[in-house]
Amino acid sequence: MNFYSYAPQFGMQYHATKEEAKETAAKAIRQLLHNGITGPDVESITWGEVRERASTEDDQIYTLHNQLRLTHERQYPQVIDGKMHDHQGNLILMKNIHEMDLMYHDLVMSIAVIWKDLSGKIARFKQHNFEDVTTVLDLLFEKFQVKRGGRDGNMTFFTHDRKFKLCIAIQKCIDFGPELRVAEAKLQEALHEMTSADTGDLTTLVTAAFKLDSGKVRVAEILRLRRYKIANEKWNEAMLIIDQAILVISSKKQIRLYERNVQGEYVNIPLDIAAL
Repeated sequence: MNFYSYAPQFGMQYHATKEEAKETAAKAIRQLLHNGITGPDVESITWGEVRERASTEDDQIYTLHNQLRLTHERQYPQVIDGKMHDHQGNLILMKNIHEMDLMYHDLVMSIAVIWKDLSGKIARFKQHNFEDVTTVLDLLFEKFQVKRGGRDGNMTFFTHDRKFKLCIAIQKCIDFGPELRVAEAKLQEALHEMTSADTGDLTTLVTAAFKLDSGKVRVAEILRLRRYKIANEKWNEAMLIIDQAILVISSKKQIRLYERNVQGEYVNIPLDIAAL
C-alpha cells in the first residue's frame, strides 16, 4: 500500500488509493470536530503518499511524520486490525488504550526512529573519519619511507588557516591489579614515618583515593597521587608499585573537531546531543 493516513483515534493506517487515505483523514477530522475537540489533536491528522510528503485536505497545514517514521511503520506496523501490542506482546484494541498512552507512544516512536537513524549515521561518520586519518598517515609514512608499526597515538591536524582543529585521542579504561593493596600499605607506612605537619593533607588525599566507590577504587584519585613530589623513600616505592599495578582494560579512539572563535580560542563542536 502506497498511501497512509494518521489520526489520534485511528493511529497510522495504510491505504491502496489516495482517495481512501484522504477520506479517512477527513472522516477523522469531522469526528473530532463533532466531539468538540480542536487544537493539536486535529492538527496532527495527516494523509499522504508514503514515499513523499503530501498536503492535507483544503491545503491546511498539519504536522507530517518524518519519512523515517513512515518507513518504520511499513516494516513494523504499530496498528494491526485496530489493535496494538502491549509490553507483553498481547494485541489490545485501540479503543481500550488510554488516549494519553497513545499520545506518548506516538511521541516516543516519532523521536526513536529518527534517533536510531542519526545514531547509525554518526557511527558510520566516525568510522569514515578514522579511515580518512589512516589514509593520510599511510601517505605520510610512505613519503618518508618509514614502515608503520604499533598503534596510533594522540594526534592533531589543522586546516591551513588554523580555523579548524581535528584531534584524535586515545581514551583508556584503567583498573589496578592486586599490587595496589601493597602500594596502599606502603603509603600508610610512609605516612607513619612523616611528621604530623607533613602528613595532614597527604593523609586526607590517600584516604580519599583508596575509598571504595560502589565497590571500586577511585582510579583518577589514585593516579593523582603520582603528581606529588614527596621526599620519602616508602612513598616513592608506593608510586612505583602503583605504576606496576596499572592495567589497561580497554582503549578507545576519540575524534573531536574544534573551531577557532574571534578570541582565537578553539571551541569544541559537539555531536553529543546532551552537549547541544
